[in-house]
Amino acid sequence: MPVTVQKQEETGVPAHAPAAPRCPHLGAQYNPFAGPHVDNPHPFFEKLRKEEPVSFNPMLNMWLVSRNDDILQVLKDTARFSNRDMLFSGTTLTEEAKAILGEGFPLAHVLLGMDPPDHTRLRRLMNRGFTAQRIAGMAPFIEKLAREMVGSFAQDGHADLVEQLAYPLPAHVILGVMGVPQEDVWKIKRWSADWQQLTFEHVPPEKQPELARGVIEFQKYCVQLIEARREEPQEDLTSYLVEVEANGEALTVHELVMAIGASFLSAGHESTTAMMANTWKLALEHGMWKRLRDNRELVPKFIEEGCRYDSVQHAMIRTALEDVEVGGIKLPAGSRLLMLYAAGSRDESLCPHSNKLDVDREKPPQHLTYGRGTHFCLGAPLARLQAQITTNILLDALEDPRMVQGQDHGTWQSIVLRQMRHLKVEWTPSTPKP
Repeated sequence: MPVTVQKQEETGVPAHAPAAPRCPHLGAQYNPFAGPHVDNPHPFFEKLRKEEPVSFNPMLNMWLVSRNDDILQVLKDTARFSNRDMLFSGTTLTEEAKAILGEGFPLAHVLLGMDPPDHTRLRRLMNRGFTAQRIAGMAPFIEKLAREMVGSFAQDGHADLVEQLAYPLPAHVILGVMGVPQEDVWKIKRWSADWQQLTFEHVPPEKQPELARGVIEFQKYCVQLIEARREEPQEDLTSYLVEVEANGEALTVHELVMAIGASFLSAGHESTTAMMANTWKLALEHGMWKRLRDNRELVPKFIEEGCRYDSVQHAMIRTALEDVEVGGIKLPAGSRLLMLYAAGSRDESLCPHSNKLDVDREKPPQHLTYGRGTHFCLGAPLARLQAQITTNILLDALEDPRMVQGQDHGTWQSIVLRQMRHLKVEWTPSTPKP
């Protein structure tokens, strides 16, 4: 029997989504929240690409799209595929949670859930403070932070590279970019996690009120920051965003709260944490540490190849605005598509021996970790800069690190992001210089 489509308020699924197809699909086996697809989804993704590259998943009420060319077709066609449901993909909210969230701003004006021309205007206004020159200027700050963090454990002979480095560093960096006091980092991390969980994970009803209150506290914090910068501008991204342009065009308070809170302070560090930790894990698993240590020119290439080989930003969502055909499958208007970036980046059509981590590829393939087209990640250059600087500092400090055997990495996954909670390593401390 077809699945009856309820209202979005009842299910978290947009009311305009069509009923689920009658036929069983290979995609029905996919569970992004638990089981083997969290620890290693790639064997299943390979099977999808070969046997059923566009396949329905009834748990998510989405079509899984796993081939690179099909994903690019959707990402580049903003006229027929919308981001409108991107932020309504996780938790089915209780009435209590909805009432709490109703005290703040709705999720309109978050770049991730917008389409042109509204997206074009907002992104242009946000871009003005996120220039290449400004990002490059963050290098000394990033290096100072990374050296302090690595220096705090370099002589210990052991560390958890997530807890002690990959988790705190990107948050401190984005706070520096935005001009937020560094002592507020753990509040921002907590509120950011609240926002991300309600948006992209399945949160049980009893936990929702607490997370919803965290979202409201986060929004109030952003409003206070905006008011402070209007009264006294500084040399930070928040001040640039608040500034009125010469033609009088500016971001509204609602737009500013979403830009500062959701797009920068929240999304601006979670994926970087995941990417850096996963890069170091891959280097250790594949015996690449000494080679990278001896040849630093390989570091940027390895980071990009690691992102292609095992993308932590593993999916994004689009909605068909009309009847469409993707990968030879006809889909009705309103169908939601889960674009499996991690699967597409290992597509055999993208590069030879795509299931191999290979830093010696003549031409590094253009992976999907940061998206493509209109919604290419605004923070990609900053993420790459942090990864390169921090990886080089780790290579300087740790000569022979090895992963602690039998550890639980605490890997978790939302609809769009896969991340480890732990990466425990051991090494022989170097003899301190006198």
